[in-house]
Order: sequence, then structure tokens, then C-alpha cells
Amino acid sequence: MNKGKSGQYSVVGRSSAAVMRAVLTALLAMTLPVVSHASEDPLVGMNRAVHGFNKALDTAVLKPAAQTYASVTPTFLRQRVSSFFYNIDDVRVTINDLLQFKFSQAAADAGRLALNTTIGLGGMFDVANPMFGWEKHHEDFGQTLGYWAVNSGPYVELPFLGPSTARDSAGQVVDVLLNPLQLFYSPGQHSAFTAGEGVHDRAALLNFEGLITGDEYVFLREAYLQRREFLVKDGEVEDAFGDFDADFDELAFDMPIASAGDK
Repeated sequence: MNKGKSGQYSVVGRSSAAVMRAVLTALLAMTLPVVSHASEDPLVGMNRAVHGFNKALDTAVLKPAAQTYASVTPTFLRQRVSSFFYNIDDVRVTINDLLQFKFSQAAADAGRLALNTTIGLGGMFDVANPMFGWEKHHEDFGQTLGYWAVNSGPYVELPFLGPSTARDSAGQVVDVLLNPLQLFYSPGQHSAFTAGEGVHDRAALLNFEGLITGDEYVFLREAYLQRREFLVKDGEVEDAFGDFDADFDELAFDMPIASAGDK
């Protein structure tokens, strides 16, 4: 039972990160033309109902927790938390590099992992990028399935987890198994780590909520699907959000999070 709960929290934390990246990328490009993905959303009625549930849950639980975290945690410490979880993510990234035959990228990502885990004090500091130019990559099993020509299937919004597709939902199951925290910590400790990751990722959105305009459900759907297409095709598509990808990490994880403690 505890093992299953741990896995659930792991997906929640990782999904929050994916949604955060999609939303922030979209916010950067709000003024650019966006191609509608309405045809990829045949389950729109059910998805909107789930979105309403997720919104209510966020309002009642996740957002208050994120606000508290942002108000009591110094900016420097939040940045270290971001780097720590990014370093853990590089395990999954490296494995998916190999599954997509991206061998040179896999070597760089494995080097990032080794260097940041050791010299970077357990991943709290990204020393690999400034020292060797090894930038952070984003690969997951959903992208690997896309590389092997598995169709994305319909758009779905999952309870608790948020925007996804049929393909990415299946990929998340594999991604849970690739999380190294499961190997080194008890289920309870793993749950604490990954639940904390979800709160941290939610806190990074606090500065941007007011910029979302129009139909929030459509906004999040378009942001998610366009970014996923961009990632699966390694940027080889015309994407309104793609031009901002190179600077995304700096924006999402290095900027101060608005909080009562930041003056």
C-alpha cells in the first residue's frame, strides 16, 4: 500500500513540473499565434469536469501549501531545491536519451549527473553547465514513445495530475519506475520528497497566475500539447513556444518566487 502511494506522489511531483514548464513557456509567448488542438480533444466534456476538480483541489490544498512554502523559504534555498530535483531527473533523462539513440546527449547528461552529484553537493548546484556547457535536457518515456512513432492519442486531463495525453499517461508509469529515490529511501521518505517537489513546482507558478487570460482550460491544453510536440520532435516544428526554450530554465527556476518574505 505504501509503495503504491509513493508512486502516486512521484507522478504528481513530476506532472507538476511538466505543467509548470508548459504554462510558463506559454506565458512567455502569449502574444504569438497559437494553433488550436481542439480536434485532439474528443473527451473535452470529461476533461473539463476533471479540470474543475483539479482547480478546486488546487485552490483548497496545493496553492495554500505553495504560498506558505514560498513565504518561509529564502530564494537561495528554493533555487537549491530546484537544482536537487533537476539532478534526480537526469537519471531518467539519460536512460531515455539511450532509448532514443541520442548517444552524445546521453554522455553529456550522464556527465551532468556525475559532476553535479559530486562536486555539486548532491545536485544542489549545477556546476556541469558553467564548467563544460552541459545544459539541462528534458527527456521522458512519453517522448521516447513519440520517437518510436507511437501516436499521442487524445488529450486527457487526469485527476490530480493535470494535462496529459494517452501516450504520456502511459509514459508516466515508466517514469515513476526510473525515479532513483525509490532505490535509496523508504516509501514514506520517497513520498515526502516527491510531494515536496510538487509544492515547490506549484510555488514557481505563483508569479504568473494573473497573466493567464481567456479560457483557462483551453490555455493549459494548448500550452501542454504544443510544448510536448516541440519536445518529441526536438524542436523540428514551427512552434510559437519553441523560441523561448533556451532561456526557460533560467526563468522557471532561477527567478525569485513571489512571497511575503521577498521585499
